[in-house]
Order: sequence, then C-alpha cells, then structure tokens
Amino acid sequence: MAKANKGPEKANQPIIVRRIIVEGHHGHHGGAWKVAYADFVTAMMAFFLLLWLLSTSSEDVLKGLAEYFSEAVAQTGPPGGVGGTLQGLTVVPDQVPRTPSSPFALQTSVAMRDEEPKDDETELALGTASEGADLRHLDDATLDREWRRREEKRFEAAKRAIEAALSSSPELEKFKESLIFDQTPEGLRIQIVDREQTSMFPLGSDVMYPHTRRLLAVVVQAIANMPNRLSIRGHTDARPFLSGTYDNWRLSSDRANATRQAMIEAGLDPARIAEVVGRADVEPLIASDPNDPRNRRISLVLLHDRREPG
Repeated sequence: MAKANKGPEKANQPIIVRRIIVEGHHGHHGGAWKVAYADFVTAMMAFFLLLWLLSTSSEDVLKGLAEYFSEAVAQTGPPGGVGGTLQGLTVVPDQVPRTPSSPFALQTSVAMRDEEPKDDETELALGTASEGADLRHLDDATLDREWRRREEKRFEAAKRAIEAALSSSPELEKFKESLIFDQTPEGLRIQIVDREQTSMFPLGSDVMYPHTRRLLAVVVQAIANMPNRLSIRGHTDARPFLSGTYDNWRLSSDRANATRQAMIEAGLDPARIAEVVGRADVEPLIASDPNDPRNRRISLVLLHDRREPG
C-alpha cells in the first residue's frame, strides 16, 4: 500500500532542464561612441582655434568681439553698428598666409577703420576731380559757398605741400620765413619776400638768384593740379634809382615777368597766367618803413575760380 501512494507524486513533479551556454567573448555595444568622440574632437579643435585667434588679435578686435557678443540693444543705425560688424575690422591677422585653397582668398581684405592720411598731391588731385560734380541744382548762395569751400580746401593743401617741400630740403628750409601765405578778396596770396640776408634778386636787377628759381619750382609743383588762374605782381621798396632811365616801376615789372618765365620753365601752364604787373613801391608790405627789405617781394595770387556749373 505504501509503494502505491508514492508513484503519483513523482509523476506530477516539473522537469527542469538546465542548459549552459558558454560564449567566447562579449558582444559589441554599437557605434554611438564614435559619434560622441567625433563631437568632442571637433569642439576641442574649435576651442583651440578660438584661443589662437584671441592671442593674435589686437585690442580693437577684442573690443569689437566683446561688443558683438554683448547683450542686444536697440539698433537704428547700419547693420552691425557704426562701421559694420566688428567696426570694419577682421579677426584674421595679416600674417596668416592666404593660399588659393583658403576661403579667405575668395574675399578682398577688409579696409581698416582709420585710413592713412593722404599726401598733399593726392588731396589736390581729389579736390580738382570733385569739381566735375553737377551743381546745377543748387541755388546761387549755396553754389557760391560750395565753390569757396572747395577752393579753401585746395588752397590749404597747396600751402601744406609747399611747407612740406621746403622742410624736406635742407637747402630750401632756411627760406621758409621768406614765404607768406594769406587770404585776400581775390584769392590765396603767396608772397616771396626779401629779408636782410636772403634776397630773391640782386639789388636793382631782374636776374633772380638760383634759390629763387627753386622756390618758384616748389610753388609750381604744389599748384599744378589746381584750376585757378594766377596773378603775378612785382613789388619794390621806396629807394629811388640814381639812373633817370630806369625806375622802380620798370624794375618791379621786369621782376614779375622774370617770375612768369621761371614758372613756365618749371612746368606751369602759360594759359593759367591771368596778369603780370609791376606795382613798384605803392603797395608796401611794411607801410611804417617804406625802405624795409620785406617790401621787395613777388606776390603770386591764386584767383578765385568761379565757374559756371555743368
């Protein structure tokens, strides 16, 4: 009876099968790590590039970068602020070589905000070229002011050119005090005057010294690109001539004509000469002393150029 009761219990027990699978290695985790590593390398490259640019940039560029990334404010001017983005400066140093394969080679260099000052000859040329602009739409008063403004600009450039030329020549620098510039109702007047030890002509003669000829050549070069016509006037002191056949009127006229000839030989267009006159001693520079050597002088007047527009 006991044996018969154990048979059914064993028949109802579950059969458990254990299978052991032995693997030689673990499986791969996929390629996601490669993407993360590439992003990290790209970020590091950009970071080191930024450090390099900051270390080679000037203070103006760094200031522009700071303003560009600062908190946004209302902007009513041109895009990027005054002077454009970064105020017209480039963050790429000039020392960086621009090969044909470089993207920077496809663009022209950005002009710096502060331009180099133009020399006097360039200013004269620009002043003359600007006169070709059409001014017919302006009224008479505005037109007159515009012509005067242009002339004053040309006159000032001519004065600076003459002074610079004399300063650059050790031989002529000592004659700077012999040139007097002033504005008259007729135009800009350049006077070359005698002094105690620096005469332009020998006493009683119209044959000029070599340094006088060189001074006139400097003046001609400075006014070469100006459209203004020229009045040449000779002046003497009040000392009378002992000879009855020659006087200060003839001397001043002969010196003015000698000046005209010297300026033409230096390159002045003869058509620009409006008049050549002798004033003798009737218009002294030093009225309190008619015999003062400074009364002996040559006056070169750049006459106002009032042209009709068009």
